[in-house]
Amino acid sequence: MTNAMDNDGLSRHANAIAKFPPPLRELLEAELRAGNKITEIGAGQPAAMCGLRARLARPVTTRPRADSGEVTFFERYGTSHSGEFCDLERHFFVLEPPKEYQAPGMDAIREELNARERAANADRFRSGAW
Repeated sequence: MTNAMDNDGLSRHANAIAKFPPPLRELLEAELRAGNKITEIGAGQPAAMCGLRARLARPVTTRPRADSGEVTFFERYGTSHSGEFCDLERHFFVLEPPKEYQAPGMDAIREELNARERAANADRFRSGAW
């Protein structure tokens, strides 16, 4: 175990991390080695009370954000987290931080609505259609 891992939470959260199923435990350990940090670890939403969740400070970079044989991935757009990696029973979760929400500007909304209207009316106003 390296000092960087000690400082970033592996030793501090070792007892809790040990309870995670091996694929999620390996994911957490890889993320900590890569410099990510655990901001919270505990039971409750979205984890069942018999499981645990670990929230990371940054998105996962050490594995694809996709399902594998023993881990499922869900893309979320919530205020508590974005991506979630979980075991097949959905008892243990590794959660990514929420993404910043960028509200679209009114000009973009207006242009999209105008483009839809033009497309919907294209046949009606085509020359020779009457």
